[in-house]
Formats: sequence, C-alpha cells, structure tokens
Amino acid sequence: MSELQKLKGTLETIANSAKQTGGNLGQFKSKFSAHQGQVRAAIGGSSQRKDQEVLQALDAASKQVDAAVQALQQAAKVASNYGRSL
Repeated sequence: MSELQKLKGTLETIANSAKQTGGNLGQFKSKFSAHQGQVRAAIGGSSQRKDQEVLQALDAASKQVDAAVQALQQAAKVASNYGRSL
C-alpha cells in the first residue's frame, strides 16, 4: 500500500470517527439540555450565589459541547474533502 493510500485511509478514519463522535455528543447534548432545564426550573429564580454558579457552569458546559460538535463536524468535512482530493 502506498503512502498516499495510507493517508487517504487515515483521513477517512478520522472523518468517520469525528462524525460518529459528533453524533454521540449531539445525543448527549439533548439529554444534558433536558436535565439542565430541570435544574433551571428548580433553582432558576434563586438569588443565592451557589445556585447561580451551578446554572452558569451548566450554561458554559452546554456551549462547550456545542462548540465541540461544530469542531468535529468541521474536522470531518475538511478531512473527508482533503482525502477525496488526493
């Protein structure tokens, strides 16, 4: 197998793994959002600092999961396109 074929195979593996992981994170995000909503409903009106810290941490985590999903989708797209171009 030539180096070029190995590279194409590696890029395809990366693209597929990134797509799968992004999909798994998307499923996680759906469940996380539901739980986050339950927490927000329970303590959202509270003015206690600890309660607000929890909500802020959950919001930050939610945004990071979204960013990770987008990054994985972009990585999959770029790796796939590059592999096809070789």
